[in-house]
Amino acid sequence: MWNLATRTRLLSFNRTQSRVVIDLLTGHNTLRIHLYITELSNNPTCRKCGTEEETSVHILCECETLASLRDTHLGSFFLDPEDIRKQSIGAMWNFVKGTGFFLFSTEHGAQTACPKA
Repeated sequence: MWNLATRTRLLSFNRTQSRVVIDLLTGHNTLRIHLYITELSNNPTCRKCGTEEETSVHILCECETLASLRDTHLGSFFLDPEDIRKQSIGAMWNFVKGTGFFLFSTEHGAQTACPKA
């Protein structure tokens, strides 16, 4: 699936960074659609645009509210799902940090936004 450079880059990430990128790519994450499917939320709608289901594809490719951020980090306002395979892991990490969707545990158990790469 990924070339050697991508695997090496992913292995250079800390545990949190690796988990977030892999979770986003697989759809097993804290986005609303996954929480809705697992019955931990009663609302699958995107927190940013409020119009579509909050899925990994929606966040990475389609959400209009994230278009400018997507263009900054992934090089296009909107992407096809197949375009994600062409993105660097670092670019995806930087995009994810900018979305504010994911929270992380600190050493002391507090929740914080994405740590810096």
